[in-house]
Amino acid sequence: MTDAQLDNAIVRHAQSASRWKTVCFSALLVAALSAASMGVAAHQTSASAAAPAASATATMQSQAQPTVSPSPTPTITPTPTLAQVVPAAFANLNQLDDSSTLASAGVELNEMQRSQLMERIEDFRAQGYQASFVVVDMRTGAAIASYGGMPMYTASSIKAPYIVSLAQTGAVDINAVATSATADAAGLNQLITQTLQVSDNDTYEALYKRFGAAPTMQWLAGTGATTGLNGYYGDVTAIDLARMWVNSYDYLFGASADAADAQGRTWLAQQMRSSLNSSIAAVHGEGEIVASKAGWIYGEGNLYAYNDAGIVIPAGSMQLSEKPQGYVLAMLTNACARDDLLTALAQTVDDAMRAA
Repeated sequence: MTDAQLDNAIVRHAQSASRWKTVCFSALLVAALSAASMGVAAHQTSASAAAPAASATATMQSQAQPTVSPSPTPTITPTPTLAQVVPAAFANLNQLDDSSTLASAGVELNEMQRSQLMERIEDFRAQGYQASFVVVDMRTGAAIASYGGMPMYTASSIKAPYIVSLAQTGAVDINAVATSATADAAGLNQLITQTLQVSDNDTYEALYKRFGAAPTMQWLAGTGATTGLNGYYGDVTAIDLARMWVNSYDYLFGASADAADAQGRTWLAQQMRSSLNSSIAAVHGEGEIVASKAGWIYGEGNLYAYNDAGIVIPAGSMQLSEKPQGYVLAMLTNACARDDLLTALAQTVDDAMRAA
């Protein structure tokens, strides 16, 4: 090979090497760019895949939020009607411990009520007197008693229940009596008015001689009473006297305004307002309804009594057959002329009933 040929071969070799370098560099550049492109694509794919996951999580969180339900409608316990309260009252009176210093049925006394009532009971005992009482809540029929089964002389406290028994059994036509519709009815009107308002013994005896004890015993049938009338007066327990006044509440205030004898019932209840010497009436205002009858005797025939019993209804009470209110209270004592003791007891009982 000549020198010229050698020089040409060297030049061709150099050109060939340069071309391969360019090709290799290009290949490497393409590979690098391709790898970079794949990396970006992979990142985008990863981000794109992550986004639906996040969206799904958000959806799940949204679905997991608690559903706010409307508050349930509160259960309203209907007020017992008088037709329900009366038998409940008789049942509770039957369940009382009749020899206990302080007993209850259908209600639990709190410590303050118990303490205050016990203090009033002790007031009688500390001064040498005997006393018993029974109160019946006419909203529920619950009953409270102190020595409720101890028989004591009624004196004139029996007069009002006796007259109610004449009206409710039909022994007298109370509408005719209220309006003095006949001469006989007018005469009965006078006898009843004097007996209830001023406790006239002669007018009461005139009624008893005419009608006797049979209407009262018929009237008490089914109440659970074990004591009643023995002659004009007699011995009764405070529990039985309370039974008589529960019956009286039902008769006097349980009738609708359009009842056939509604006028007579209203008139009869009115004759028991502001009853003479009533300790119950003494602790209540004029707006309240108090139908009561006191009784007293100061040693005549060696008998001693100072009693009071009746119905108390708060001012403004309406439709008592559908929403009975107030209470019945019977107090039997031998604390003659001690109206301070009976008034204090009546006030404490009223406080306890208002707090119930």
